[in-house]
Amino acid sequence: MDAGRYEGGMTAKPARDTYRHGNLRADALKVAYRLVADGGYVALSLRQVADEVGVAHRSLYNHFKDREALLDAVATEAYLKLAAIVAKAQTPEDYVAKYIRFALANRTLYALITSRPHGTMKYTPPLQAAAHKVITEAMRIFCADITSSEERRRTVMKVYIILYGAISLYTAGILDQPNEKALIAEVSAMVKKI
Repeated sequence: MDAGRYEGGMTAKPARDTYRHGNLRADALKVAYRLVADGGYVALSLRQVADEVGVAHRSLYNHFKDREALLDAVATEAYLKLAAIVAKAQTPEDYVAKYIRFALANRTLYALITSRPHGTMKYTPPLQAAAHKVITEAMRIFCADITSSEERRRTVMKVYIILYGAISLYTAGILDQPNEKALIAEVSAMVKKI
């Protein structure tokens, strides 16, 4: 019998090289996370992710409304990783060190999470919940003795303004700190005064 024919004369279909198993959303998210971590989020496209996974890019629209939805999903994962790291902090200095180390070791992922507008996160509940996990850990560390919700909000905002500003200036080469350790010491000294 001919290898390409069934008994009865019908031609067999060739084996597919495309994706047909597993969880496409999870696999696409894993690929997108890696691509953002390796090269940033600006050029990421659904087509690029689909090619890496081995599906037609239209297939991803069943799982992600558009490119922004995919980026929100990647940012959610990055926030969850950061939250897990800062959850281990015991002191303000420890929180600052863990936060800065994550940001500097994962610059492209950090750039992505800081690019997500907090005001629109309410339309993406998983992203909002992940970001709030990081904020909740900051409140645990920096607001233990503060009872006013408004003062807690302001305190955490000050901490993040200092962290974001210091990390941005340091990565741009503007902040004159010789290394990560010196940056952490400087930022820790600043947040002590809050």
